Amino acid sequence: MSITIEPVALLPGYRVLDLSSSMGSFCGKVLRDLGMEVIKIEPPGGDAGRLEPPFAKGHAHREGSLRFAYLNGGKKSVTLDIAKDDGRRIFLDLVAKSDVVLETFTPGELAANQLGYAQLLEKQSKLILVSLTGFGQDGPYAHYKAPDIVGNAMGALLYISGDPKMTPCNPPETQAYYYASLMAGYGTMLALWQREMRGIGAWIDGSVQASMALHEHVAFNYAAEKRVMKRAGSQHQHNAPANLFQCKNGWIALFVTQTHWPLLLKVWDNHAPELDDPKWINSNLRRKEADYINAEVTSFTMRFTKEELAELMQKHGIPGLPVNSPSDFMKDPHIQARNFFSQVTHPVLGTYDAPGSFFTVNSKRGGPAPAPLLGQHNHEIFAGELGLSAETLAVLTAEQVI
Repeated sequence: MSITIEPVALLPGYRVLDLSSSMGSFCGKVLRDLGMEVIKIEPPGGDAGRLEPPFAKGHAHREGSLRFAYLNGGKKSVTLDIAKDDGRRIFLDLVAKSDVVLETFTPGELAANQLGYAQLLEKQSKLILVSLTGFGQDGPYAHYKAPDIVGNAMGALLYISGDPKMTPCNPPETQAYYYASLMAGYGTMLALWQREMRGIGAWIDGSVQASMALHEHVAFNYAAEKRVMKRAGSQHQHNAPANLFQCKNGWIALFVTQTHWPLLLKVWDNHAPELDDPKWINSNLRRKEADYINAEVTSFTMRFTKEELAELMQKHGIPGLPVNSPSDFMKDPHIQARNFFSQVTHPVLGTYDAPGSFFTVNSKRGGPAPAPLLGQHNHEIFAGELGLSAETLAVLTAEQVI
């Protein structure tokens, strides 16, 4: 009996025109990882993300940004000024051959350039327009600027993050942009499904603020009970010990529920006798006395390296694993066994290990690909597909349309 294995790409055959800034670039990356063809539409001088650090090997120029390389791996790049008449016409010709347009412009900016949703539908009646902004397309904040930290702050997640004795703590990286991009990708896939079922397009209006507010303690728990969760650092709100605990060489994350508490006491050979009192089975009591419990547990965890303690915890069915550094993660035998990283070669960045897709399909993982050079696919798209002559391309280049 033969078994047919489907390809890794789940959604091949769709084309995305990616006009997004770093706010939505991860959405384009996710759609590319799903198998879509994603064409990065950049202004002639290059996308602003090409100038965002960190840069590889001192290459502080438009081909050296590691952030750009990650967010745009596997995409194609064409240069086009859509604010100019000729650029607008070329863009509309591409829209006619595409399924999705992804953009992060200020609300109304596309329409001001005669590229609003109504105009786009005239070229592609089933088009899906995905607009991701800080606060959505309308409302009193629609035109406010929204860097990543503002998305966390205005979505109320920042208020409940961090040490209770300090100011709210913004997480590293651009978590709000990444999370909102995932939500925008989710909306894109649902819109594509609707198009397949009903034959119509859709305008997806995504908001970074609203995306961050989807966390349960923001939009749901407070709305239901009017209770504001207090900042607790890494301490879990309902369990203890459920925190980060210091070891000889780093930290381990433990999550001990009512079920795991007796198991922990068995492997914790010199714990305080009073902890054997049955009252400590109650998770609410342990959480109420978290400062005491955590101090006692730390005296135990400090006896081990994080690797030794993780092995001990897992052997006895207790949730506990090391806090990995990026180096630890890359060397992790589990990550290596699942072939998460593979080599990519870029003409400027050289050969390096890059993460593949975050999921596998039929036990196969979609591999990473290098980011395109600026305008790398101009000839392929403009000449090969749209039929523009070499003379026309030369004129458009001189006029800085492409």
